[in-house]
Amino acid sequence: MPLIHGGDLTSASGKFGIPKAQWIDLSTGISPWSWPVPEVPEQVWQSLPDTGDGLEQAAAEYYGCDENVVLPVSGSQEGLQKIPALLERGAVAIPVRGYQEHRLAWFNAGHEIVYYRSAEQLQQLVVSGQVKHVVVINPNNPTGQMITSHLLMDLQRQLQEKGGWLLVDEAFMDIQPEYSLVSECPKSGLIILRSLGKFFGLAGLRLGFVIAPLQLLKPLVGQLPPWNVSSPARWVGKQALADMIWHNTQRERLKVESDEWLRQLEKNFPMLQLCGSPLFVSGTGEAGLCETIYSELAQQGVLVRLFDAMDGQRMIRFGLPRENDKPKVTAAIEGVLEQVLEENMLEKNVCSQY
Repeated sequence: MPLIHGGDLTSASGKFGIPKAQWIDLSTGISPWSWPVPEVPEQVWQSLPDTGDGLEQAAAEYYGCDENVVLPVSGSQEGLQKIPALLERGAVAIPVRGYQEHRLAWFNAGHEIVYYRSAEQLQQLVVSGQVKHVVVINPNNPTGQMITSHLLMDLQRQLQEKGGWLLVDEAFMDIQPEYSLVSECPKSGLIILRSLGKFFGLAGLRLGFVIAPLQLLKPLVGQLPPWNVSSPARWVGKQALADMIWHNTQRERLKVESDEWLRQLEKNFPMLQLCGSPLFVSGTGEAGLCETIYSELAQQGVLVRLFDAMDGQRMIRFGLPRENDKPKVTAAIEGVLEQVLEENMLEKNVCSQY
């Protein structure tokens, strides 16, 4: 059974009876402001993908690494699905909350899954030799947790000594590039995943990168089909990666908007434990409460991401709203707050009768 992801407006439309065009989708961590794609030249559409078009060089300059360790893939999803099968089977540490495609890919490749909840618990798993490989999502989606570069490189050294690998998914790292481990490549035992879907707002482009030593990239290339990244995706990706002025503008905009969004949600949902991130805000609370918030927002055409219950609690991810969507989103949130307060009062009245 395929995993559930954000952005599924077709399912939401069918469930809540609201046409797709009338939804405000806050269920993903994709930037609502995309890099402005210019008209793609006709020749690009007519040509097969050409690895000599300069995309790898542009990516190496943007990420700050050697061109030889960069492999374009059809979204970082393609890399994370194929990499586990190339590594020696063993126990792999994966965050208990995180992008669940990692868990599925490692499980399908025959590895044993060991979950961790914190950096301290992860460190203990590595030090004690309970895991051979480690997957870190940095910053984590949906928790927003960041693990320091110093700790990650210490873990990488310990894993490498025993023939293991550290895979770091940096799909959300573009806003905070100073925390990236890309500059550490091509160290053996280290794999980095990057994406143009989140920060650049180009999820539909399906372009990402695996940054790793040649001992991993060579067999990975052998698992990929010819021309796995289209000519238009390569052309657009090259232009977007080179646009430094837009990068700086986007980083400032996302920082300002995400801070404002966190403050608004803290004001409206004090009953949730909120964690801010430059591309989304996540809130943890009692399962029934989170389900009510999700459902009430959806009935007003605002889609957020509701995560599975753990220990009686669920998590909601609120993506950043566009400027022209803020009035409707604010009104929907205020309506939800009234509903939640009303339900709490009813529960108190019922309890007082017994």
